[in-house]
Amino acid sequence: MLKILFYLLIIFCFFFYRPTMFSITHLLQTFLHIIQISISYLLMLIFMTYNVWLCLAVLFGATLGYFLFGWKKSVVVDVTEHCH
Repeated sequence: MLKILFYLLIIFCFFFYRPTMFSITHLLQTFLHIIQISISYLLMLIFMTYNVWLCLAVLFGATLGYFLFGWKKSVVVDVTEHCH
């Protein structure tokens, strides 16, 4: 049920996008950013325990995630992006 509501929210945001600070799209992106940063900090803390098996599990998970989801690169090039 929660998955269906999430998909409906994404569809709603796609069709009724308003570029304002308090739009649903911006709030959804903010929530997803908070989740991503929280997971990143938790993984960093796990790695900082210096437990070899936990470090290997984090590295294996990152490798597997990149292998499964990072194979399709976007072809859009932003000329104003200077970081990478």
